[in-house]
Amino acid sequence: MLGFKPGSTIGVKIRNMSIETIDLSETKFKNYLRSFTNQNWILCLGAGICSGILPDWNELTLRLVNKTFQTSWTKEEFKENTNNVGFSLDSWIQGCFNQFKSEGKSIEEFNKLLETCLYSDLLALAEKSNLQDDLILMFESPKKIKQKKVYELCEFFEKNYGDKTLLQIVRALVEYQDNSKLPSAIITFNADSLLHSLIILFNIKYQSAKTGKYHQPTEDYRKVTRTFQSWSNCIPIFHLHGSISPTTEATNKTRDSRDSLIFLESSYNEVASSMHSWAQSTFLYSATNSKLVFVGLSMSDPNIRRWLSWTNQAYLKELNSVTEGKGISLTHLWIKTKSKSDKVQEFLDVSLRHMGVKIGLIPNYDSVEETLKKIM
Repeated sequence: MLGFKPGSTIGVKIRNMSIETIDLSETKFKNYLRSFTNQNWILCLGAGICSGILPDWNELTLRLVNKTFQTSWTKEEFKENTNNVGFSLDSWIQGCFNQFKSEGKSIEEFNKLLETCLYSDLLALAEKSNLQDDLILMFESPKKIKQKKVYELCEFFEKNYGDKTLLQIVRALVEYQDNSKLPSAIITFNADSLLHSLIILFNIKYQSAKTGKYHQPTEDYRKVTRTFQSWSNCIPIFHLHGSISPTTEATNKTRDSRDSLIFLESSYNEVASSMHSWAQSTFLYSATNSKLVFVGLSMSDPNIRRWLSWTNQAYLKELNSVTEGKGISLTHLWIKTKSKSDKVQEFLDVSLRHMGVKIGLIPNYDSVEETLKKIM
């Protein structure tokens, strides 16, 4: 078990009250997470946090399709084709793998293509700054990077991606740790481990600047990609969908967990059909006993929706025994911008009620850092 403290009746209200959506820019939500002294919170991250750094799901799938089937579809053509076919993106990725198998190729070769499609842009940009080898090393062995390169990598990411959500989260977790209620864990559904690596590098830079002397501070976060890994006193970063890191042609070796990636439709189905998968049991325990804060997710993943519904239904069953069926539990928070359509926003305001999730509105995604600083 994760060792988190049991939750309380936080988020419980009575029906007909406007509680589904809150505006996190309002002053009254300062220390929002810190005020819940008897409950931990967990940061849950999706692919959206890497937008502008790594290809999103649509772009990644398009690259895989074009490479696998020797096509040259544009984004517009791919969008039209996906709309016509009606398959989910993981089904398209499954189709790519099926084609690989029909050609006598292995899952290892497919994962290598996936790696290339995921990191080619980032590595190409790093190569221009003579940082490609150090960037690759950063993913699995960030503490082995030499002092000069640590600063150069931090400058590289700040210069090219400083306003992206990922960098905002990194700064929030590193620079505000002394006066904030940090998450008891982080759950990520992303295949990359940029978050963990950048936290280590930026913490080295930040703590060295504070002390005036370069040093590697105690590790506060630990990447966890397999069931047998422990995290001691660190804050675990659970990669529930596995992880894949870039490799060099010279060694082609890595310590990632690409063998347990959840990208294919078959792998999603395997997780959904197993009551004892690591991903499911970890998420269910977290959702039951902690407040979850979602960033960079569309909330469309059927597994996440199913798991949240299960845990909230179980909680409401207990709650309704003392509220005569009038209780609403909105324990979890989904940080996002307001929909451009008032009617869509009106729908979203109540659409996640059965999952125990309320929406926390922010003015734009440039404000993620300040928002986290404020509510922590």
